[in-house]
Amino acid sequence: MAKYRDGYRGGMEKYDFSLVSIWRSFLLIALPILAWTIGAFPVIYSIIYVLRLIDFNNVVHIFLLTLFLIVELLLFIILETIVPALFIKAMKLKVEEGEHEISIKDKNFFRYILFFILYRPSLKIVGFLPLLPLRIRFLKLVGLKMGKSSILAGSEIIHDPYMVEIGEQTLIGGFSWILGHIAEEKLMVKKVKIGNNCIIGGGAVIMPGAVIEDNVTVGIYTVVPKNRVLKAGKVYVGNPAREVSRGI
Repeated sequence: MAKYRDGYRGGMEKYDFSLVSIWRSFLLIALPILAWTIGAFPVIYSIIYVLRLIDFNNVVHIFLLTLFLIVELLLFIILETIVPALFIKAMKLKVEEGEHEISIKDKNFFRYILFFILYRPSLKIVGFLPLLPLRIRFLKLVGLKMGKSSILAGSEIIHDPYMVEIGEQTLIGGFSWILGHIAEEKLMVKKVKIGNNCIIGGGAVIMPGAVIEDNVTVGIYTVVPKNRVLKAGKVYVGNPAREVSRGI
């Protein structure tokens, strides 16, 4: 049994039965459920209230009910996006740069897991409909720094928004991945910086610690390795990213 509790490649134990581990495990379940419940409550309450007023033999009532449910769906998406984001913001759920043990006993790893549980379902929900302004507001609430004139495609995945900085006049292509962390022997967390007037092609992968200077084009499906610096005014393609020309 002990081998299942050993840390990843000999690191700290992933968990034990100490009060710290038990309390943190409880929080990983309780806090997301609380956030989702608060988000869903106004929708459920209003639906129950309106159903009491509906005459199901009246065609006009049925039509109005249909319209009401569509509005409630939009409200559900908004609330289940914003409420978890407010939890993240209020609790200041950020992971410090550096290397951390892959264990619930490590404070930063615990914060990473709690952030992930609150963040990823909301990111999927806001992607259900193309509500780009809501998506941008959500990402900024949970820590993304992005210039006002930059554009997101709406299907990109920014895994650790609080570790990402995007300048002005930059386009982030669809289905691209930007990661502020990677799990190797430990959890490594490092900022990603993308400059001004850049184009990140669809399906590109930007790894932790990458620095993309101004006026850079990253081709579709290009992989930018961790800690790599892409020089200003150049074009990069491939896996790993390699320079193919100068200027945009």
